[in-house]
Amino acid sequence: MTLPEFLDAIRLRWKIFLTAFLGCVGLGVILGLVQPTGYVSTVRLLVSAQGTTTATSYENLQVESGRADTYVALLTSEVVAQRVVDDLGLAKSARELSTGVNATIVPQTTVIDVEVTGDSPEQARLLADTLAREFVEYSAALETPTGSDDQRVRTTVVSSASPPIRQMPTPVNFGLLGAFAGLVAGATAVWVRSRTDPLVRIPSDAAAASGLPVLGSVPSGGAGSTANTESYRSLRTRLLTAERREGTGGQVWQVTSPDPRCDTAGVVALLGRTLTAGGSRVLIVDADLRGAHLDETYGLGPGLAEVLTGVARVDHVVQRIDNGLLDALSAGIDTDDSIDLLPTGAMAELVDALRADYAFVVIGTPAVAPVSDAAAVSRYTDGVLVVVTEGTTRRRDLNRAVECLHTVGARLMGVVVRTNRKGPRRGKDGAQKSDETSTSTKHRR
Repeated sequence: MTLPEFLDAIRLRWKIFLTAFLGCVGLGVILGLVQPTGYVSTVRLLVSAQGTTTATSYENLQVESGRADTYVALLTSEVVAQRVVDDLGLAKSARELSTGVNATIVPQTTVIDVEVTGDSPEQARLLADTLAREFVEYSAALETPTGSDDQRVRTTVVSSASPPIRQMPTPVNFGLLGAFAGLVAGATAVWVRSRTDPLVRIPSDAAAASGLPVLGSVPSGGAGSTANTESYRSLRTRLLTAERREGTGGQVWQVTSPDPRCDTAGVVALLGRTLTAGGSRVLIVDADLRGAHLDETYGLGPGLAEVLTGVARVDHVVQRIDNGLLDALSAGIDTDDSIDLLPTGAMAELVDALRADYAFVVIGTPAVAPVSDAAAVSRYTDGVLVVVTEGTTRRRDLNRAVECLHTVGARLMGVVVRTNRKGPRRGKDGAQKSDETSTSTKHRR
């Protein structure tokens, strides 16, 4: 999933993202509020070594620096904390005490600042002084050689425990941590939902379910919609730049879908109209012999069924549409034998004949899932466009449809995603109407 696709997924599922984000922020603030108030007191220690000559002083400086680094780790260890616990008879453990100790070296010196946290000002100051005293004794024992009274490295208290400072309220800090965690949690929740959602909701869902490129997204508005016009122009460009088949004649493309609820007839009609740009002759064919769609749109009569049965010639039933460059061939009269006409030699011969007369032929077929018509027609075409509808097409159906078309050797060009944005248009009476083509299946005469 690319970054733009992921951002689209977040825009679509913003409620999931926002819920996860606010939940983590709220949890962080609550954790900050329940944290006990602490007080910090600081004690300063100095690490020094014996030496008089210049050479010895330089050597001692190296020793002091090394010791200071070591002492920082020892000051925050449980060993020293246990000495403080034993001295003061504290109820808390050495581990609990050590978590409230922080030691840092003042830059360019061998001075160590030790911060100790207590539950009250008095306790913080007492703990800091006791820790400093116990550490001086502890380090002296470490630095004094066995059987000798000579101690080369010394640790001394430069300043006793400072007046305790109340720790800053932590809700803000915890809230910021919660916000960061919320971004991660929200993004993860959106990603998981995108992968488990059974429906195709954005183009990346269609690409993931089908394994095919998304050729374009087209609104469900009519030809008068600016968004629709630009969308189909982009789709036309993608198709024209695709690898062309070998041989002469026009290109024949098939438009189908994974389920009958998708309006492939509207896509066929608008794609055909867009392909006429530049003066190309285009034919749109309704190959849904089980239920007419193009005749509902254009009011056409006999067509493909009659041509395949030899009852009529193709040039007698083709209807001229719009600007004279777009022709339409309806499905024809419904008969009981119509569904057996597509996987025949007559259909193959018709497609070859149409190549010679048209630059582009766009054939709309029934959905792949319920019947085999789409798979039968795909053998005669140069490419198949699979149309899906946002929020309607199921990923499982799309995957099965693609597998079915792959099985018969269809050349799958990609997926076209129909969005749910509708563009209004004006009818003959001037009233504003929805231009989305009806997807109902009417029984023909």
